Amino acid sequence: MPNTTLRRIAALAVSAAAATACSDRPSVASPVHPLTGSFDASSSSKTDAPTTSVRWNEIARGLVASHNTNGPMAARVYGLVSVAQFAAAVAVDNADRAHGPSGAGGVKHPAMQAAIARASSDVLSKLYTDPATTTLLASKLADDEVGSTLPSVKHVDVESGDAIGAAVAILVNAHAAADGASAADCPATPPLPASQFWHDDANPPNQQPQLPCFGKVRPWLDIDIAQFRSPEPPAFGSPAFLAGLAEVRHISDTRSAEQLATIDKWLDGNNTFTPPGHWNLIASDLIARHNLSEEDAARTLATLGVAMMDTHIACWDRKYTYWESRPWMVDPLITTPRGQPHHPANPSGHACAGGAGSGVIAALFPAERDSLLALGDEEGFTTVLSGVHYRFDVEDGLRIGRSIAAHSLALGDRQLLGLLR
Repeated sequence: MPNTTLRRIAALAVSAAAATACSDRPSVASPVHPLTGSFDASSSSKTDAPTTSVRWNEIARGLVASHNTNGPMAARVYGLVSVAQFAAAVAVDNADRAHGPSGAGGVKHPAMQAAIARASSDVLSKLYTDPATTTLLASKLADDEVGSTLPSVKHVDVESGDAIGAAVAILVNAHAAADGASAADCPATPPLPASQFWHDDANPPNQQPQLPCFGKVRPWLDIDIAQFRSPEPPAFGSPAFLAGLAEVRHISDTRSAEQLATIDKWLDGNNTFTPPGHWNLIASDLIARHNLSEEDAARTLATLGVAMMDTHIACWDRKYTYWESRPWMVDPLITTPRGQPHHPANPSGHACAGGAGSGVIAALFPAERDSLLALGDEEGFTTVLSGVHYRFDVEDGLRIGRSIAAHSLALGDRQLLGLLR
């Protein structure tokens, strides 16, 4: 399947480029470098131009926030957009190789910037269909498809890049239409007794928890999501469970201003870019700081996006397998100063995001490995500080996130493209 998908992308790249080979619309594009599979992003090929994938991920984060997209669905948004960007970058590279040296015989090469922008825009426009977003995306796309008169890019063609991006988006949108996310908000009934499992205690009542069937969404990676149900969390009332509860109660009774500040640093609640977006931003900042090329930036974000989405699938599958009760439901004296999530406890969603995000980015930027892993740990533990999780919820979330991050990191370029099945 990876080879089939790669051939499809290569074919559309060459045909789209050939169809507009005589166009005289130039555009800015980064130097093209071979895609090499596994890589160290911190020592990757560099360019002084800002990366298109970073700009469009910023747009995606803004849409997630403005549309109040929840965490699991936001992870899906970032995954779809970033995979489309990487596929577009590969398609442009394939077209370049088919044409030979840039400018030879007057041939123009597809614009990388236009391809990534069009792919991003077309994917986002399927995810957010309101008129205001349509207008915003059209404006942003026009900004990235303005031709340049610089001599250094006189052999770069916007129209063929646009055609490649549009064709790639068709593949990604077809994948999205078939992944099952539209059924993620299925009806669900918690097990009994309510005193031992998660139950609706919202005011006003809200019997529908968040996305009970998100765990059934098709993952990007070829992994069995059910494997992350093991080991089971501590049984209700067991010594390990009571020890975890006692720790949360102690923190609740002694919570400091410094701890509240740490909670707020990672809260990423309603109308924000969410926990997955927090790591998308961290990755984008590192890409800019290390001045990565367009292709390596797109690869970095795609690797992260795949890991983050699949981690949330595993995370939500486990939540609705065990329906673990939240700490404040067991001990009403536990305070929750930053709100109460409306879904079961184990594992911590913030820890899942922190595990996947720190696992991917620490591997790609090894010079900052320790600090990035520490950030993932910190994000997870803020949910204990805020009274909404037990420590073992955090440990399970970090374990799941980092395991799936390792699977995503192991993909070569062909395997990453082969996810569009």
